[in-house]
Amino acid sequence: MKLFKKIVPAIFLSVTIMTSLGATDDFVPSDNKNLAVVYTLENKDIVFDKAFFDFTVKPLEKIGFFLSDPHHNVNNVYEELLGQTSLGQLSFSSLVNDEKARPLFNKDPRIGGFTPFNLVIYRKKSDEKTVITHITPEAALDILHITDKDVREQYIAMYKPLDEAIEKEYGASAKKSHTKIQGYAKKNMMNFEIPFEKPEDIDEFFEKFQEKFETTFQTKGYIIAGFYDMKYSLNSKEDVLPMYSNFVVWSLCHIPFSYTIFDGKDPLPEAAVFAPCSIYAYVKAGENKIVIGMPTLNAWAAALGITDKEKLQKIEELDTEIPSLIRSLGGVDVSNENPLTK
Repeated sequence: MKLFKKIVPAIFLSVTIMTSLGATDDFVPSDNKNLAVVYTLENKDIVFDKAFFDFTVKPLEKIGFFLSDPHHNVNNVYEELLGQTSLGQLSFSSLVNDEKARPLFNKDPRIGGFTPFNLVIYRKKSDEKTVITHITPEAALDILHITDKDVREQYIAMYKPLDEAIEKEYGASAKKSHTKIQGYAKKNMMNFEIPFEKPEDIDEFFEKFQEKFETTFQTKGYIIAGFYDMKYSLNSKEDVLPMYSNFVVWSLCHIPFSYTIFDGKDPLPEAAVFAPCSIYAYVKAGENKIVIGMPTLNAWAAALGITDKEKLQKIEELDTEIPSLIRSLGGVDVSNENPLTK
């Protein structure tokens, strides 16, 4: 976390992709074909950006969305650290709706793979178009393999006030469209369990695990770009997750990887709807295992139809390294199922 703050100033579809993460889980996606909702505005600049950042705070709080670990002007980080950028703007505003999302964790904890989720704004230097975008809830649920009707209905409904607010604020000048889903990976999720002997104090044990987890990733060049305690939300004193001893979500970032995908050669800033990567970890009350889950990077590649060799190489590198690091912490690969229904 400290490292990221230092370098980021207030700143059945036809395509499938093979991965090295194991056997394919049985999965039939919904009929949704939209990966992300896109609002495009012409001739905007940093003055507009500042107003947009303000919009993500108080106005969105009024409809239940709280800003968690915003990262503005990431394009400046690319220029500072890597010497160049093709982007005039790239910012992430991680949003979480505690009231609506947290109760769903009691039905399917995999919701943590996209909770918080990111509201992205970007602008390429090559044109005058500013884009506001976020993943559609239907796409998020399909990538997570969540099929429960009740969970899907509630999660999808949660996004409606957000889009209404964006359209009310910018609808007069914004053109609305969608980024289409190009396919699904054969492995959309990576899932692990870390067994442990019952400790005297589960909170103290889990806190030490968090520190070890973060150190393990940071020493390999990853940044903990955000952290959210789902059980003890900053926005509510009520514990709505009594069936869990602990439940946290990290936002994982890797600057060289993100630059290769979002910026650099043939930039794909629209892929930022997936970033930073949300990786959740929890302990269910009475159980002696940490459960970890995260969407694969190949899920990005398949959904966006990425074919660039350099980008695919970086994706494969992280889809190999991240599981390896979790295994080094004692993680054992498991299938992508709702643990609450086993």
